[in-house]
Amino acid sequence: MTTGPAEVPAHPTTTEDVPATPGWVEGSVEAAFATLPCRGPGVTVLRNAYLDCLAGVSRTEDLDAGHDRCRQALLTALAAKEGVRPDLLRAFETRLEALEAEISARI
Repeated sequence: MTTGPAEVPAHPTTTEDVPATPGWVEGSVEAAFATLPCRGPGVTVLRNAYLDCLAGVSRTEDLDAGHDRCRQALLTALAAKEGVRPDLLRAFETRLEALEAEISARI
């Protein structure tokens, strides 16, 4: 009879607590990205990084400042890596700001 730790090491599962955004956020982010003229794996990486950043914003910090940090990093990367025009970035930023305000309002 064993009373110690299991013989098999623990592996993370999908039920473990990890930072995550509410389920509805990913669809809204996807809709915002659909308005951009660029597609492909590079854009997918940036989208996922933005979602991860939003998920990592702690409720113990200023949500608006955290969201601003995520959005600005994304916009900078889209301009530098994907060459998105400033006018398109501004319209995209407006969509993200509305989404972030909704996240803050629902928390």
